[in-house]
Amino acid sequence: MTPILLSRRGTFACIEIDNPPVNALSHAVRSQMIDAVNEAARSDVKAIVIMGRGRSFISGADIAELDHPVLAPGLLELEEACRLASQPVIAVMHGMVLGGGMVVAYCADFRIAAPGTQFGMPEVKLGLLATFGGTQLLPRLVGMKAALELLIGAEPIDLEQARAIGFVDAVGDINTAMVKASGIPKRPVRGIAPEPAQTALREILRLEASVDPEWQAPQATLTAARVGVESGLEAGLAHEAKLFEALRASWQSYILRRHFFANRTFTRLAARDSIVVRLNEVGDDRDALRRMAQHMIDSGELPDAAVADAAIVAALDLPAWHAHLMID
Repeated sequence: MTPILLSRRGTFACIEIDNPPVNALSHAVRSQMIDAVNEAARSDVKAIVIMGRGRSFISGADIAELDHPVLAPGLLELEEACRLASQPVIAVMHGMVLGGGMVVAYCADFRIAAPGTQFGMPEVKLGLLATFGGTQLLPRLVGMKAALELLIGAEPIDLEQARAIGFVDAVGDINTAMVKASGIPKRPVRGIAPEPAQTALREILRLEASVDPEWQAPQATLTAARVGVESGLEAGLAHEAKLFEALRASWQSYILRRHFFANRTFTRLAARDSIVVRLNEVGDDRDALRRMAQHMIDSGELPDAAVADAAIVAALDLPAWHAHLMID
């Protein structure tokens, strides 16, 4: 089944992402979406709409693909396709718009979201920075302060907040897009002038002083943002891509991605609370913790070492990048 569907609705081209369960941006999705935008741009439609099927617009990358370098095309090629299209490109969003979903949205000229839509850039929780312009193009759309709050805070915001920072232009659905399309001009994100450099640098400096120095992804995010401000967009995008690949291949990102899946399993365990209490009683003696966790695996209380590490960091209230005791 193809994950991208291109259809025509009157004078509109509709590009639908259909990659259940969450419309993750796999290589196939990226490639076919770019092809669909280019095909629609060559037609006589008046506007191009990008939307998601199912419960969400796009809920981020295909995490399984992060075990290897990102294959081209990425999403900067989508940004180029949207920018070069003569027709306005409209992102119609609902459900969760996370990570790459935010990127697809800011590649568009206009963004419409349904009530209840949530937005976020959670990449740092996986030990990564938001590539494909997250540190460079997003600040042009919403300003450096709001962009860094999304990129480093890594918590979702609601529709009202997204409208307040300028990420969402209107509330509605595909019908709203059809009504408004005739009045929507081309507004590619690359064409938006950045805010004054000193304003942006002040926000970067503020966060540099407060971010945990052991957490590599926020530090890299701030570095990439600074390069963009001081050396220009192209230098910033190049440095962002270089830092993303370094992070993707790093031990810390591996641990955080491992923890992402393991913690989802751990939080569903019926005995979660009692496991936390018992591990907490052991204290921070690494050998004793390892023995206790291994006993829990052997007895069937915990399914594997990754979930045991998730239990340990939960019990001791440690940062997630410390979830590696069982594989040290």
